Amino acid sequence: MGGRLNGKLAFVTGGSRGIGAAICRAFAAEGAHVVLTYGGSKDKAEALAAEINKAGGKAEAIGCDASVMGETARVMREVAGKHGPIDVLVNNAGIAREVTLAKLSDEDWNKVMAVNVTAPFEAIRLAGELMNPGGSIISIGSILGDRAPAPGLGAYCASKAAVQLLTKAAARELGRKGLRANVIQPGPIDTDMNPADGETADLQRMMVPLGRYGKAEEIGTVAVFLASDESSYVNGTTIDVAGGMTA
Repeated sequence: MGGRLNGKLAFVTGGSRGIGAAICRAFAAEGAHVVLTYGGSKDKAEALAAEINKAGGKAEAIGCDASVMGETARVMREVAGKHGPIDVLVNNAGIAREVTLAKLSDEDWNKVMAVNVTAPFEAIRLAGELMNPGGSIISIGSILGDRAPAPGLGAYCASKAAVQLLTKAAARELGRKGLRANVIQPGPIDTDMNPADGETADLQRMMVPLGRYGKAEEIGTVAVFLASDESSYVNGTTIDVAGGMTA
């Protein structure tokens, strides 16, 4: 394999399934060495790494409980110690709890914030130390980081708003070190987290001008652009990949 990411080391959190897996496949197809983390999906993560390697790419899976403070930083240091400086960091690991604010437990709030905000913070904090100049930080947010369209989404929306601004702060602070940081905000994407045949799928499709769910691969192609030298002057930007839902 070879392409726009030849020779680059990519660290993708939550890469075992859905959008994360699509990003890993897309990166590997463009020549990157992909290290993907997983929480509770060891079998899927190892199967994905094996699939990529069998196809001629280079990938490995490593366990990481993003809900445990310090774990993301520990694993990121381990990867850099083994392979050298990281070129592409993708903050993708994420969870949701669809509970109204009045009924949201402290435990669920803390879990969402730990995985969706604190883990990316740990990785971004290390970026200046462990990443090569010219490197790219990509955080997977959500269009729900800009809005709260229905009850029960408060914790998730708040976390995605936080990761958007955290990443923009990184763009401001790390730009002089030659690092770029950008956010991809997906709309309805057909994954196990928000399947195209789910209870609210028809309603979501009605709100998308293109009239359909997106594919995880369509996030992967945008991630490749942001990871590559083609986007060398793109920094501090949020890209909505939502079929016009935010127009």
